[in-house]
Amino acid sequence: MAEFIFSAFADEAGDSVEEQIVALRENGIHLIEPRFFDKRGVLDLTEEELTEVRHKLDAGGITVGSLGSPIGKFPIDGDFDEYMNTTFRKALRAAEILGTKKMRIFSFFVTQDTLAAHRDEVMRRMKKMVKVAAECGITLCHENESAIYGQMPGEVREILTEVPGLYGIFDPANYIMNGANPYEGIGATLIRLGYLHIKDAIYGTQTIVPSGEGEGAIGDIIDTVNGHTDGRVMLTLEPHLTLFAAFKSIDAHTELRGNHVFHNNREAFDCAVRSLEALMTSRGYKKDGNGIWKK
Repeated sequence: MAEFIFSAFADEAGDSVEEQIVALRENGIHLIEPRFFDKRGVLDLTEEELTEVRHKLDAGGITVGSLGSPIGKFPIDGDFDEYMNTTFRKALRAAEILGTKKMRIFSFFVTQDTLAAHRDEVMRRMKKMVKVAAECGITLCHENESAIYGQMPGEVREILTEVPGLYGIFDPANYIMNGANPYEGIGATLIRLGYLHIKDAIYGTQTIVPSGEGEGAIGDIIDTVNGHTDGRVMLTLEPHLTLFAAFKSIDAHTELRGNHVFHNNREAFDCAVRSLEALMTSRGYKKDGNGIWKK
């Protein structure tokens, strides 16, 4: 049986670290997956700025559950050695400063009609990154994402099967938006599950919606994880219910269209938390005084 704990991309609630801390604390969440602060990517911050962020998070009682890095959102034909020696090393250092042993990554931009041609290179790169990260005490967690080798469940299964030491992040909305079956997605990710990203979607309208309102089968997925996993499992809220300030730098080609109208990002973030709480409760999970949800 699993013990589920909430985390969040709190940049969807507010830009500054102070706003993000307030949003997390007022929603009873004590873990963060840092991605942007003041509209700047976490890898764009200097070591001094990262240290200041760490001090503020510590003072606010917030712990970094995993670094929300953009590592791997990089062309398959790009200079990988330079990328490893610069951007990747910087990401590992950022994780160290922020006090986390986990880092979210991706498996490189590859056009979907050339997957077979690039498979061996993807695996070589992933193995090298896992090895270097492990030497620094960091566990890499791969997220299924659009336009990468790892967009569909079959590719995720291949990666987790072939790359020892790499863990998977299950993102139901990313699967739905690409027309994939979320049940196949979680089956692949359970080969070596890291944690889950929580956002829901409807394929036909390409709409992001609160947990339980879409086709991501999030309740069933959580139950499946509960039946296959012992120990702590992080559920990182990534609502995408409004066009938060940093979104265009994450995905400049996607328009967020939801079924709800929110006055601001904080209101959308709060809705996302309440929706996940309601879903967990409806499935028979109860939250204890430490923020742990279990049956």
